Amino acid sequence: MKKAISILGPTHCGKTELAIEINKHFPTKIISVDSVQVYKGANIGSSKPNQKILDSIHHSLIDYLDPEDDFSVKDFLNEISNEFCDCKEDLLFVGGTMMYFYSLFNGISKLPEKNIQFREKLQEEAKNKGWKYMHERLGVIDPDAARSIRDSDSQRILRALEVNHLSKKTFSKLKTMKEKSVIEDYQKFTFAIIPKNKKTFKNQLKERFRKMLELGLIEETKTILERTSGKRIKVLETVGYKQVVDFLKDKTSFEEMIELATNASYQLAKRQITWLKKFDLDETFFSDDDDKVMKILSIIKN
Repeated sequence: MKKAISILGPTHCGKTELAIEINKHFPTKIISVDSVQVYKGANIGSSKPNQKILDSIHHSLIDYLDPEDDFSVKDFLNEISNEFCDCKEDLLFVGGTMMYFYSLFNGISKLPEKNIQFREKLQEEAKNKGWKYMHERLGVIDPDAARSIRDSDSQRILRALEVNHLSKKTFSKLKTMKEKSVIEDYQKFTFAIIPKNKKTFKNQLKERFRKMLELGLIEETKTILERTSGKRIKVLETVGYKQVVDFLKDKTSFEEMIELATNASYQLAKRQITWLKKFDLDETFFSDDDDKVMKILSIIKN
C-alpha cells in the first residue's frame, strides 16, 4: 500500500526543512499544502523554499497559479486526485493550510461549482445593500447556515447564497454530505510540529518579518499590486501582505506594520495549533526537537 505522509503545524516551525530531510532518506513526491505558496510571485511573504531547493527537489503546487486566480479547497483536492493519486510514489504533504488538510483527510462536502455570473450579481447587490442584509436574506433561505456564519463573513455568505440558489438541497444540508477522501486508499502517517515557548516564538515571528522586509517584501507586494491593476487579490489579504498593503496606502507607519504583521502571524499560528486537535496525529514534535527525522522514519518504515 502506498503511503501518504503529512507534516503540518503553525507557521515558522520548520515544516519544509523537515520534509526535505525525510525525503532524503525516504524518497517521496512532496506536495505543498499552502494556500499562498501556490501563487507565482508570492515568494518572500509565503516563505517559499528558495529556487535552488525547488530546482533540486520538486515541490508540487508551488508557483502553480497567477495571483489573480482563485484556488479553493475543491480545486486543491481536484489537483491531488487528478495529478498525484495515479502516481507510483509515496506522497509527502507539507504545509499549514489546515482546511486543505482537513478536507484531504476527511473528504469535502458535495457542493456545486461556482457560478461566476450569479456571484457577480450577488456582489453587486451586497455593494448596494450591505453584507448584513445579505446575511439576513440567507437566514430566511437557510437558517442553519446563517447561524453558523458571521454577518461580516462576506465570502461564506456569498458561497452559501450561491449554493442555495444552484442546488435543490440547502447549503447546510449539503455540508453534511461528504465525498470520500482522495487519499482513502493510502496508508496515512500524520505528524505535527509546534513551537515550544510562546514568548520566544512571537519574538521569532517578529524577526522573521523583519528579515522578509530586508529580502524585499515591500517591493514584492508592489509588484503584485502593479501586475493586478487594482483587482481584489486574495493573496494580498493574507498575513504579512495585508499589513504591507496598508503601509503602502499610508494607513500605518513602518513600525506599526511590523507590530501588526507580528500579531497577525501569532494569531494565525494559534488558530493553526487549535486545528491540530481535529486530526488523528501519529506524533507531535516541538520545533527544536533534535530527533524528529529519525523518529518519523522509524514510524513510517515500521
